[in-house]
Amino acid sequence: MIRAVALLVALLATPGLAQEPETEDVLPAGPGREAVFPLCTACHASAVIRRSGLTRERWDELMDWMTERHGMPALEGEQRTVIVDYLAEHFPPRRTVPAGRGRNPFQTD
Repeated sequence: MIRAVALLVALLATPGLAQEPETEDVLPAGPGREAVFPLCTACHASAVIRRSGLTRERWDELMDWMTERHGMPALEGEQRTVIVDYLAEHFPPRRTVPAGRGRNPFQTD
């Protein structure tokens, strides 16, 4: 057991195996990125943002949920508007099926 722990510590300390810290350039450029990145990545990786796709209304509701459920500082006023606008613009809902695909070609109605 001690050998396994020592091996894990050695591997994590090996250059190239440990992940580099993220920088804000992992998010799309635009007004609000400099506010979104530090606020969001204080609690979770940017991948959580990048794989999400929500309406502006849902992004706004998510701010309240994270405040109530996870203790995120409450966002209000212009700061909230800037952050929610950025998220809604760059991470909108995604289509689950490309247009014209996924439909049954034999269905007539």
